[in-house]
Amino acid sequence: MKPKRAKVLGMASLVMCLLALVVASAARGDSGDVDLTLSGVSGAPGSEVTVYGTITNSGSDDVYLNSENFTLGSSYLSNGDVTDFFVNAPLSLAPDSNSGLIALFTFEIASGTPGGAYGGNFLDVLGGGPTDQNLLASAEYSVTVKNTVAPEPGTIGLIALGLAGVILLRRRPLNGVDN
Repeated sequence: MKPKRAKVLGMASLVMCLLALVVASAARGDSGDVDLTLSGVSGAPGSEVTVYGTITNSGSDDVYLNSENFTLGSSYLSNGDVTDFFVNAPLSLAPDSNSGLIALFTFEIASGTPGGAYGGNFLDVLGGGPTDQNLLASAEYSVTVKNTVAPEPGTIGLIALGLAGVILLRRRPLNGVDN
């Protein structure tokens, strides 16, 4: 009789644990249904860049947006600031709603950064319930650094001299024949 009672208690414990997991999951929101979409990120060396995006809750429960984390994948990118998230993101998102396009954070591109794409950057939105810090959504993005280097005056002079030469050649008759 004792083995049967132990088996019943074990099953009851298992059912209680599963029920507790379901209740805890419902309390923190359906975090698997939150999407993060980021707009293109670009800037020039020595500039501050703002990252914009939209956070969407396609789940069936309210989801609280409590904070964000970001990773800058290059030593050329620094001084990140998440103030924009706390100013612009709603405290929570109702089911089937989104934040609209909002500023999420800023960072700086170091002076002298070579032009090109810099990947390995991530943004995570954290939350769930009112005080949770569960990972709700994550997005990887690339930063395009635009070099706005103007040509040197000597280069401009050589181009102008070449154009003048082409114009003079067009005006001269070839082999004594007029055009």
